[in-house]
Amino acid sequence: MKTDFRNISDVNVGQIYFLYGNYRNTFGVFCDFISRKLKDKIPQLRVKFCSINDVDQLQNSQADLFGGEYFCYCIRGVDDKCIDKVLSFPRDRNTFILESGDYLKSKKITAEFTKNSEVLACASFDNDLTFNSLSRMLLPGKSSAEYSEIVRVMKTTDESLLSLFAKLELLENSQLTDYLRQYSCYKRSFVSDLEFISFVRYALQAAVKENVFHQNQSYTKLNLKNKIHILMNAEIKHKLNSQIEKSFLYQNLI
Repeated sequence: MKTDFRNISDVNVGQIYFLYGNYRNTFGVFCDFISRKLKDKIPQLRVKFCSINDVDQLQNSQADLFGGEYFCYCIRGVDDKCIDKVLSFPRDRNTFILESGDYLKSKKITAEFTKNSEVLACASFDNDLTFNSLSRMLLPGKSSAEYSEIVRVMKTTDESLLSLFAKLELLENSQLTDYLRQYSCYKRSFVSDLEFISFVRYALQAAVKENVFHQNQSYTKLNLKNKIHILMNAEIKHKLNSQIEKSFLYQNLI
């Protein structure tokens, strides 16, 4: 069933959330929001970022003989093949946050879940409507002018939404508008200050997370797709005293 981020306030165990659209940056901050709401009610809740095929295995391996545990599963890359599996998930102690995969492979599941009353489906697109709706969910009770400033920052910042909203949440109302108006985020990243090997290992770790475990690493501002091999070779050559400049890596990763 279609809904907007701004309409999500009361969060309960057993719900299935489904994010669809071309804007992937909402997933991390949405998972954080839902899991925190759940932990307010169930402090022992555990959060798992995994693939859809891992759910059964995790359920079996982590079964509690004394009544079971509560889990919030965060799953990316859900496509048309997953419709029946998702709807058959046990939900008495589990909550599921799903993100659609490749557009061409997730048309049917998006069409199904935007109509299915068992699922709350939120559109996540790179536009003001999504930014405004998300802001109202994460920071309720602000003025229209404040939301406009938050949207402006979201459209221009390089910072992850999880980091950005963690800061905004700590500000008093009197501080928020001034902070937003003065806010600026430059392209320069701390990685430019790292030594060669430190930079390679940082980028390699992020590349593995993105390419193998499908965890969004957009906060690094590096192009990590299919770059594991390049980074491994760079580390080996550097250890063999080959003259490789960090600029060579930037050309392949920026």
